[in-house]
Amino acid sequence: MVVTFSEMSQKIKAVLDPFDARIDFAFYLSTNDNQFILHGDQTMPSASVIKLMIADYYCSNFSIDELKNTQYEIRETVFGAGITPILDEKRFSLADLIMMMLALSDNTASNQLIDFIGIEKLSQWISRHYPSTRLSRKFMDFTNPKDNQTTVYDLAAALTNLMAFPLAKKALFNQQSLDKFEISFAESGEEKVDFFNKTGEGIGIDHDAILFDEKNQKTIAVLLTKYDPKIVSRIEIVDLFSKIGALIWDNFHD
Repeated sequence: MVVTFSEMSQKIKAVLDPFDARIDFAFYLSTNDNQFILHGDQTMPSASVIKLMIADYYCSNFSIDELKNTQYEIRETVFGAGITPILDEKRFSLADLIMMMLALSDNTASNQLIDFIGIEKLSQWISRHYPSTRLSRKFMDFTNPKDNQTTVYDLAAALTNLMAFPLAKKALFNQQSLDKFEISFAESGEEKVDFFNKTGEGIGIDHDAILFDEKNQKTIAVLLTKYDPKIVSRIEIVDLFSKIGALIWDNFHD
């Protein structure tokens, strides 16, 4: 049975309400005609989801030919997500770096894109286009006390904006690996629905932003969570994402 957007929203609220006093979270859900938002103005540590804004800067300010033809040599690698630290090749096009940043969440590739344009110029552009987002440091730079910040509103806008750029769409398309199946927002093998998403993780941080595209209907869902792992287990958070994803997906193909 198909449920209305209002009914689906109330079911999601019932899942999130028990967490309201236990964790910090922000949730955003929209279709072509409706929105449902909880704690939408809450600024959260961004983890890797801010990479959407970095990609938007490059896609908005460089042509695809410029991105493919401009080469940049990696001079410093960092650990965490990604494959660049183990590759023999150290020279990549900007397009390659964007693909690795989005599809693999590669931290070294992301830092090279920050260095290429400069963190001050890049952070200023991001703040102008995404007013509640702050790029304050590079990835894995724990010497900087400031953290990168964003909101569900800005992430929904960034994900929407990136759909105009084939390079970004390719990197974000169906990107979650099988070991995340049913852990984050639900996925499907049905060809009629395309989805594009970016996750972010850290100690006490789990985020997901996803856009479903079915014919003329676009659905965007963003859930940002911040919690104390000593009080709330990550298993509970993973289960939270799974339950919300199931509610959204069940409504999608009923």
